[in-house]
Amino acid sequence: MTRIQSWNRVWNVCQGWILATLLMSAVWAASDFDQARKAYEQGDQEAAVAGFERALQGAPGGVGVLYNLGNARFRQGELGRALAAWRQAEWITPRDPALRHNLDLIRRRLGQPEVPFWKRGLGWLTLDEWAASAVLLVWAWSGWQIFVGIRPGWADSGSGVRRVLGVAAAAMVGAWLSAWGLIHRGPNAAVAGKEVSARFGPLDESDIAVNFPDGTEVRVEQSRNEWVRVVDAEGRSGWIQGLQVARYHPRIP
Repeated sequence: MTRIQSWNRVWNVCQGWILATLLMSAVWAASDFDQARKAYEQGDQEAAVAGFERALQGAPGGVGVLYNLGNARFRQGELGRALAAWRQAEWITPRDPALRHNLDLIRRRLGQPEVPFWKRGLGWLTLDEWAASAVLLVWAWSGWQIFVGIRPGWADSGSGVRRVLGVAAAAMVGAWLSAWGLIHRGPNAAVAGKEVSARFGPLDESDIAVNFPDGTEVRVEQSRNEWVRVVDAEGRSGWIQGLQVARYHPRIP
């Protein structure tokens, strides 16, 4: 019993230490956020960016922090990093009207084409929300099939319900797969620099393949030392320094 009690005391101390650490992290993050907001309102964007980044370390995935970090970056003229912060927040709250307004604004500033209607539709839900909706509809369709099997008398009168549920489930599964493909095969980063030269190889001595303007959305396909190979929507590719790209996809490192 003594040994068990000793382990219990150790476990309680560890739990207390973990809770205290989490609480202090939250307090520090809130403090950093408040200071960053004050600096932002006073026009000190450099201090605001530093504060929001510290707050983000204490609260990873904080939508409010990412939104304000993007605002501060935008005021600094760092369009690529602003876009990356807002896009990262978009994965978490895709229906936020202020966030959507900012994304439309910066895309117009960058001269990017308007997002197609079908892509906007797929972006209306998160990937987890699409998956959950698809699973619920498949379960509903399967449950109705089981119910009709138990009560054959409902087979004719319930055929319309079965078809509606089947079509809805198939459409939702298709939408989920399309959203998955859009996320995992689409851009996952933004070029961060006024005019970034992408080279044929991961060396400073390599010839320039293409110049990417600030904010160009790209897909990081390969990493080598401090270099990454990126591809834009037009298929242009090249190697750039890792510090010259801001990644925003939460599930792709």
